[in-house]
Amino acid sequence: MFDPVQHMHPDVGDVDLVEIAEHIALDDPEAARRVVSAIRDMFILLAHHSLLGTEYHPLRRSLQDIRMITVPEYPNYLIYYRPLPENAGARILYLLHGARDAAAFAKEHHRQ
Repeated sequence: MFDPVQHMHPDVGDVDLVEIAEHIALDDPEAARRVVSAIRDMFILLAHHSLLGTEYHPLRRSLQDIRMITVPEYPNYLIYYRPLPENAGARILYLLHGARDAAAFAKEHHRQ
């Protein structure tokens, strides 16, 4: 079975997901678990269907060929990823709340 973690930028799991979970858990630990579970489910779905999201049209060339998808149960959370060649899955690059400026975040955090 395909393991999406193998193709996820380390900061997605170690930083982005942790920050989101910790922020939500301040008010509702159970809600944090539900959100994290839904996000991880999307990672698995993208591993098998990497063209589900929409093309992201950035101003920065380093972000070309990036796609974006929302987490259906929690549409404020956006996953930015790059499909791997030959339908081999997706490289998850960023996980952000929709209120954040994705272009500014990507400029500060160079993930490929």
